[in-house]
Amino acid sequence: MLVDKGLGPDEPPELWNLTRPRVIQGIHRAYLAIGCDLVTTNTFGANRLRLKERRLHTELASVNRAAVHLARRACSPRHFVAGGVGPTGRFRQGRRCGAQAEIRSAFQEQIAHLSEAGIDLILVETMTHLAEARIALEAAQACPPVPAAVSLVFFAQRGDLRTLDGASPAEAVRELSTAQVVGCNCVDVEVAVEVLRQMREATGLPLIAQPNAGLPERRGKRWIYAFGPEALARYMPSMLASRPAILGGCCGTTPAHLKACMQAARTRDRNP
Repeated sequence: MLVDKGLGPDEPPELWNLTRPRVIQGIHRAYLAIGCDLVTTNTFGANRLRLKERRLHTELASVNRAAVHLARRACSPRHFVAGGVGPTGRFRQGRRCGAQAEIRSAFQEQIAHLSEAGIDLILVETMTHLAEARIALEAAQACPPVPAAVSLVFFAQRGDLRTLDGASPAEAVRELSTAQVVGCNCVDVEVAVEVLRQMREATGLPLIAQPNAGLPERRGKRWIYAFGPEALARYMPSMLASRPAILGGCCGTTPAHLKACMQAARTRDRNP
């Protein structure tokens, strides 16, 4: 959505909370207008370690707080705002590449700003390593009373679905059992269906899934996602079979995608 609005390849999207706030608020409103109940702040990389790479760490508080305010102003009283917390970049290929205390501190600092600004949910998302997800969850739980959701990325490895540090969906949901919501995002929709199934077999916790709109293809300067709205919506019955609490979209999912998914969910409810 931001690329379509002009975000450059080397431009940090979180900075737009300060420099192009109307665009960020307009994107939130576009999703709310088609019936979404919850929007996520534009703070995926807004922790100190990631912002320092772009020499933006001095704007950490401003970026996070502005993101919450923009999302909140787009919402009505019946809507919810999740504070998006992405990876620090200190875990690579199954290993930690930084001090655990430094990583935990970066999460705690960002989450504190998001919480104080008025979020309804902490959404720890796109975690490729269970070890980093645990650290982020510990940081989130140090900022009560805001509930925490943790969403991981799983990869096909020798016929199984695993995080980069080797955790299966069942193992991950058991390790993260103190979270209020657990699930997956930034995965192919077929992977999301299977992750939900395996997690549901292992837990009674509320689940979340935010699949991508298929795999992207580069066409000129743009990434085109393989799944249109109707193609993604066809998987709604399979995802709903695991009784998730939250369904949404990750890379490539526009308001049109989520509108089609909601229509598919309503059709299923009318014709169980």
